[in-house]
Amino acid sequence: MAPPAEKGSNFAVGFWVLPKAKREALRAVYRYCRLIDDVVDSGSLRSDEALRLLGFWREEIERLYAGTPTHSVSLELAAHVERFRLPKEPFLEMIRGCEMDVEPAPYGTFEELKSYMRGVACSVGALAVEIFGYRHSSREDMSRFALDFGYAFQLTNIIRDVGSDLELGRVYIPEEDMREVGYSRERLLGRAHDAAFERLMALECRRARDFYRSARGRVDFRDRPGLLAAEMMAHVYEGVLEEIERGGFRVLFQKASLPPWRKLGLAFKAWLYCRGLYGV
Repeated sequence: MAPPAEKGSNFAVGFWVLPKAKREALRAVYRYCRLIDDVVDSGSLRSDEALRLLGFWREEIERLYAGTPTHSVSLELAAHVERFRLPKEPFLEMIRGCEMDVEPAPYGTFEELKSYMRGVACSVGALAVEIFGYRHSSREDMSRFALDFGYAFQLTNIIRDVGSDLELGRVYIPEEDMREVGYSRERLLGRAHDAAFERLMALECRRARDFYRSARGRVDFRDRPGLLAAEMMAHVYEGVLEEIERGGFRVLFQKASLPPWRKLGLAFKAWLYCRGLYGV
């Protein structure tokens, strides 16, 4: 469930505001993420084949950092890794997270789900913040910013995709959360939309919003303009959450999306926020 960077996606909205060098670096990172994600989401590979291919990529990342990449995607990444001093661990974390999708097991607790989200989403954020750059926030705060935005984005994806994930045999909602609101995995598999399901979705939406808020609290206001691309993405994703809530959490049979005009409006609000002209 890595986020795509294709035209029309919620993540693409932030790409056009970046300078050329940063835009190309971020696109190269997302091409890598898309490739790794497709290993498990394409449905064309058996589990053992998918794991073997992910193993190749773990070795390829080691070759990339040793200066001997062999794949066209890692060859493209090489110059950006050097220019922006991109760390190796997030690339490996993406692989670890996608391995968890090869033979998915139920998530008993939210802490277990966070481990998955660190792999498939927070890893992207850790690379992105190095590309965006920052001068006034501490490295520790920016690491936390990337972590919390990663949790927020991926949790938004999980809420939006509950129904479509069921078609793939995947359930990301933690079982402890279902028990807390009086729901169950069996009822989710049966696509039961009732008051308990709405309480469950409301719980996850609140969590996602808390992560967006926590991430923003980590950033020195002087670094906000440089993080405009991230804020554009975040504003659009928060718009998706709002759409889901307004629609009564109808995610079991449909996927919430925003029209282009609304994405543009949210991107403009992000621009105002990053310049201190609008508060979230």
